[in-house]
Amino acid sequence: MSAVINKVKLPDRYGQELLNDVVHRFVELLIAGGATIPMINQAVSNAVASAVDNKAGTVFTELGSLQRDCMEVMCTWRRDTRLVDDEGEPRPLTLRGDVQSFGSLCVRAGCSHDSALILKALVDFGAVSIGADGMIRSETPTFLLGREAGQLLATDGLLKQLEGFLQVVHRNVCSIAGQDRPRFERACTVSVALELEPIFDRLVRQRGQEFIDSVDEWLERNAKKESVSGRYLELGAGAYYIDLGNRTSRTTKG
Repeated sequence: MSAVINKVKLPDRYGQELLNDVVHRFVELLIAGGATIPMINQAVSNAVASAVDNKAGTVFTELGSLQRDCMEVMCTWRRDTRLVDDEGEPRPLTLRGDVQSFGSLCVRAGCSHDSALILKALVDFGAVSIGADGMIRSETPTFLLGREAGQLLATDGLLKQLEGFLQVVHRNVCSIAGQDRPRFERACTVSVALELEPIFDRLVRQRGQEFIDSVDEWLERNAKKESVSGRYLELGAGAYYIDLGNRTSRTTKG
């Protein structure tokens, strides 16, 4: 069995604190882009007024560092040659036992939570399933923050993603004044035929997963390195499908 990677565990932020950070960063970005306080107040008032009668689709769910363990379990499962079949797909695992068990997988992934707690979260969010034979099977390439069927959403994970994206855009807007070196930020949108949407969806899923896997592999390799300064920060990258709507009919000339 491979050695357990000793990773630095940064403190979790929960609930209102995360929400405050996201809203604060968003308002700062709007102001940096030229929006005035009255404009922002009006927009927030309109948004709250239009949403006040809507019932939440889920409860505010906080996974904290359990989310990271879930993600690392799913990634390790796909990368460990002992746990994939001839086609490179994750093999079904027993709960406990030899190398090909879920318990052993959690150890190799360097998880900080009990394997039973991780398994429950993975099942609840649809990342894995447990068959009638008791075998644990992978259902997704990675851990998903939300599950539509069960109306579950890892709200703190969602807020962290929003915060990370807003921080990059905010930094890049401010870097125009020479305050900071801009971060990498690229996006592209083009109007195409509606029938091409499923093809584009598959393209983004495949290329995006390959990109995220390559970045995550680098992060995992370097997660065990100690800092000379004794300081650490959480880094990552994202890949997103963009749909701006604007569905229109194009008139062709005869």
